[in-house]
Order: sequence, then C-alpha cells, then structure tokens
Amino acid sequence: MASVSRFEPRNCWRVSYTVFLPDRRRPRAKYARSKPEARSLCSRLDQLEAATRSGLAADRDIDFWLERGWLATEEALAAFPGYAETSERRRRVSPDPTDFARILAGYEQYALQKGKSKDPSRKAHKNHMSYAKQVVAWMRDTCPDLSQLDEATVREYHLALQARYASWTVFQYLTKLRLLLDQAMAMGMLHENPARGLRLRQPKPVQSRRVLTETEVQQLLGASLRHRHWISGGLPTVVRLGLYAGLRNEEMCWLKWDCLDLPNRIITIKQSVAEATGQTWVPKDHKLRRIDVKPACIDYLVEERDRQVATGLLGPFVLPGGGARRPGFRERPLSQDAAQKAFGKMAVAEGWDPRITIYCMRHTYATMALRSGVDVRTLQRRMGHSDLKTTMEYLHFIEPEQHPMDRLPY
Repeated sequence: MASVSRFEPRNCWRVSYTVFLPDRRRPRAKYARSKPEARSLCSRLDQLEAATRSGLAADRDIDFWLERGWLATEEALAAFPGYAETSERRRRVSPDPTDFARILAGYEQYALQKGKSKDPSRKAHKNHMSYAKQVVAWMRDTCPDLSQLDEATVREYHLALQARYASWTVFQYLTKLRLLLDQAMAMGMLHENPARGLRLRQPKPVQSRRVLTETEVQQLLGASLRHRHWISGGLPTVVRLGLYAGLRNEEMCWLKWDCLDLPNRIITIKQSVAEATGQTWVPKDHKLRRIDVKPACIDYLVEERDRQVATGLLGPFVLPGGGARRPGFRERPLSQDAAQKAFGKMAVAEGWDPRITIYCMRHTYATMALRSGVDVRTLQRRMGHSDLKTTMEYLHFIEPEQHPMDRLPY
C-alpha cells in the first residue's frame, strides 16, 4: 500500500507507492508540500497501486495517471493488457490540428490558477511565460505537427539544454514542456505526452543563501551614500529598506510615502495603485502587513523626503520612477530591474562578492532578527511568508555563526 513519510531534504512529504508489472515491481515516489495534500495524494496512488496489482482499470483512470506522471506509458501497456487496444484505436483517429497559440493561452490560464503569483503583471509569472514561449518556439521549429513528436526528440532536446544551461534552468524548460504538452493533450492535439516518459528531478541547491556579515552591512550602508547618481539617488533607500525592513524588490518599488507612519516607526505593505497608469499592485501574500523599523531607518527616510522636495523629485512613491531621460515618469513606480541593475553597478564599482544582490539584504534581515532573539512567528509576519516552514529555513544560519548554544543557562 502507498505510504506517507516526512522528507526533510526537500522540507516536504513523500508518498511512496509501487507499480506492479507482470515480471517486476517498480517503486515510485511523489512529493507534496503539506501533510493533508500528501494524504490525499496517497489515497489516489493507493488506487493506482491496487489497479496495477489486479490489472484492471478504466481507461479514463489510466489516462489520468499518465497525465499526472504517476505512471509511464510503457508501464500502463504492460500492467493493463486492454489498454494497448485503446491506444491503438486512438492512433487511428487523427488528432486535431496543432495550434500553438491556443496551447500557450491554455498554459497561461493554468499558470495563473496554479501558480503562486496569480497575477499576470508579476515578474514571476512573466518569467514562467518567457520559458513557455521559448519552449513553444522550439516545438514549432522542431515539430510543427505535435502528433509526430516522440520521446527520442524530447530526449535530444534535454541533452541540448544540458549542454547550454545550468541544471535549474534545464528543469524549468522541461517542466514547461511537460505542462504545454499536457495542454495539447487536453485540447485533443496529442494522444500521449512524450515528455512524461523522461524522468525529471528537481535540482538540489548548490549553494546556501548569501547572508551579509555585520562588517559588510556597515560597508553597504556607507557605500550606498556614495552612489546617489543612479535611480534618482534612491540606492541608499533600497539598501535601508532591505536591511531594516527586509522588503522584497517589488515591495520597495511600490512603497508609497503614505504607507509610512514615521512618528510610530512603522511601514505598512499593502495593495498599491499607480494613479498615472491605473496599474494595481498586490503583495505576494495578498495580505497587509506592518513592519516596525529602527530609528536609524526613519531618520534616513525623513532626510530623503526633504531631499526629494528640495530637488523636485517628490511623488507618491518612496523610490521615484523615471529618470533624467524620462522625467515624466516620476509619478510611476521604479522598475524592479532598474533597482537591481543600479545595485549591481554599485557592487562592481566597490569590488564586492558578485553573489551580493538586493535579495541578500532580505536574507540578512531575517537571519539577524533570529540571532537577536526575535521569535519565528513574529518574523514570519514581518517577512510576509505564507508558510512558517519558509521562515524556519533561516534558523539554519544561526548554528555555525553565533554559537547559540553558548546561551544555555548551565
């Protein structure tokens, strides 16, 4: 029978099951983020295991297992003798004409429903669609008629990706290929998904998060003041919002002055609207959160507002948009890419470790907060993590750095 167990290396739950074939058994495993999700998955996989043991299953169930990748095509043909006849009948029926635009549109709807962002304007969703469009371009060039696509061609694509990209990028491309072909199957353009026969494992992280030392933090605070010639003098603001509030890049760019309670030293992250364009931004966790910050950050923000008033830069956003070439964009939020590029230029000019990015300041904020005794639940709310497990990952950084066991009372 299928079983559920905790899988610590990936901080998730593993569901183990067995596919019974006439001449052998094949152990399999699938993974779920939460225990309830794992139990639900276990129940379905238990049905699959029982079906392969008896050799009896409805075609619609087999199709469902194949679409999910729980069962390989050759395993289905071996475990269920009658399914070979079904597959042969389907081959005789010509699939619908290939329509790549329709497949891509179907994938985008799927990504918006299943993905974390659920917002087409978010950078994460745009990244997903960028990968998908590149995969569709490959399919259009390689196999204009998807019904002719086979597993051998998919494996050649896999090898070509491995020769060109890092393991995580290869994983992204192949995942998109699987999902796009699933859409093609659902639309009747394809009888089987040849990408499901390719075993695909999520790459393990090759390096830990980059957390700044206290010396590096002081160097960063000082250096940012020397590089005001980029993004309208906003680099010191980016650095302080990262180190003192742990804000994400997009949260910095969409932060408005009316979200700052300067007397009480509180920053509020909430839905924001750019009146100049009508564009609406929603926080990643879709929730309002309030962050208390140190007096040093507030003192800087007061001075920054005075600077923007004196130079005619003051607008609704703490980081004014536009620039010398686009002064009319001052009322818009600063581009996330512009903030990261400016930070990268500063890092190069100062000769810093190239792994230091804007997001490193968020990692540093969380790590330093835990080292200082902030409880993990409080930090979860400050960071805007929907899952406590994400916050708990920062606990790993305490052990080798500060010798927390020295605080034992005995």
